[in-house]
Amino acid sequence: MRLTIATKVFLGFAAVLVMSGAVSLFGIVQMHRIGDGLALVSSGYFPVTRITASLEGFQRERERSTDRLLAERDPAQRSSLIGVDRTFSRIAEDHLARAREQLQPAREGKSARDRAALDRIDARLQLLSARIAEEDQLSSALAQLLAREGRVAAVDVPGAQDLITRLKTSERRVAYEIRTLLNVIQDQMNGGLADAERQERTARWAIVGLSLVVLGVGVLVTWLSNRALAPIARLTQAAQRLGRGAPDAVAVPEGGGDELAVLAREFNAMAQRLATRERELRAQGEALLRSERLAAIGRIAAQITHEIRNPLSSISLNAEELGERAPQARELCEAIVREVDRLAAVTEEYLRYARVPKPQVIRADLNEVVRDLVDFVRPELAAGGVRVEQELDPALPQVIADPSQIRQILLNLVRNAREAMASGGTISIATRGKDGAAVEVSDTGPGIDPARLARIFDPFFTTKDRGTGLGLALAQEIAREHAGELTCSSTPGRGTTFTLRLPAAPDEAVRKRPSAAAIARS
Repeated sequence: MRLTIATKVFLGFAAVLVMSGAVSLFGIVQMHRIGDGLALVSSGYFPVTRITASLEGFQRERERSTDRLLAERDPAQRSSLIGVDRTFSRIAEDHLARAREQLQPAREGKSARDRAALDRIDARLQLLSARIAEEDQLSSALAQLLAREGRVAAVDVPGAQDLITRLKTSERRVAYEIRTLLNVIQDQMNGGLADAERQERTARWAIVGLSLVVLGVGVLVTWLSNRALAPIARLTQAAQRLGRGAPDAVAVPEGGGDELAVLAREFNAMAQRLATRERELRAQGEALLRSERLAAIGRIAAQITHEIRNPLSSISLNAEELGERAPQARELCEAIVREVDRLAAVTEEYLRYARVPKPQVIRADLNEVVRDLVDFVRPELAAGGVRVEQELDPALPQVIADPSQIRQILLNLVRNAREAMASGGTISIATRGKDGAAVEVSDTGPGIDPARLARIFDPFFTTKDRGTGLGLALAQEIAREHAGELTCSSTPGRGTTFTLRLPAAPDEAVRKRPSAAAIARS
């Protein structure tokens, strides 16, 4: 399925927006994870650490209070210290309860790893609570024992030594549990901060990388969009050239299947139609100009011929009569008659050019016309030392033409070739059946200079010393009357070739060519 340009551009920028959204979403998710980790540290680990540190301070004070109690002899002072110890016990229980309360909300919405860490801390708190409860029991037992004694130190009380030892051991256990709990919490805090730092670093590089990818995709989309829209600039330039009147040089590439490719194809088709129309108009203008010029030349030639033909006839008759009456001037009179005849021939040629008859067309065979012409001019060419060769295409299609006028064209070409080879040579006449029908007349003469070649079909232009310059112009006019064309190619020093091309007759069957053309030489 072919996508439109609008769809391509939309998909490209949609891809950029989606990737930008993905980068933003990734950043938000990573920041949320980092925030969760830091929230666990700030709302879970840190308050429990503060409570545990405070509990550690109270425990040290309790140990010092216990040492004073063991050394005190005054019953009143011992009673006061026992009261303080019980206060420490209540404070410890209150701190432990607060610590466990801090852990409960911290578990909500946390990962299994974080919940396991919180469970380990809770287990430590429970163990610490058990140790403190054991310490409270031993402290209460020692207080009861000392309450029955008078002014003696605890170490001097019978049976108190074992109790004191157990109490000291319990105090050390409580202190150890508090330090262990602090270490566990500190490790979890350090781990959480390290995880947050690692996640922040990973998120930073990931966002940088994804941003570069988005940038690359954006550049790619921009390049693809510019590439997809590049034909617009070419179409604009082509339209400007077309507006300046150059339809032959406005073709634009037609690759692809989108709207611009369709537009390019339609634009090229329009330019071709305009170029064809311009060529037709130019050809029509040139034909009209040529027709007007030829018509003007024809009118002048007809007027000149009419004005001088009758005087020439009188001059010729009077010269002949003078030659008969004055034998001594007969040669001069005969020369006058010959020149008058030549001028009469020139005037007749002018008259033929001025009044080219409309062709009487029939279905004709150019091979037959060429054979009849060669038979007619063979003696004339042989007398001038010129050999004639003919190569006829058996598959040559018939044409709609006036055979006499076609013969007139070919006779003019053959005689021009003979005159170009004063010392003899070869004239080749060949027919070709490609793209209609064509007759080629080639000679081995000196050729025509390129500067003159462009003007050989102009009326009154000639390369001969005594030519009228109307023979080739008349031949070209006859060819055009037959919807054909007469062209010339020449290489100085190697000869000249004239080609007469005529369209094939309608509904002419295409005949198969033989492997070799028939060649007749003389």
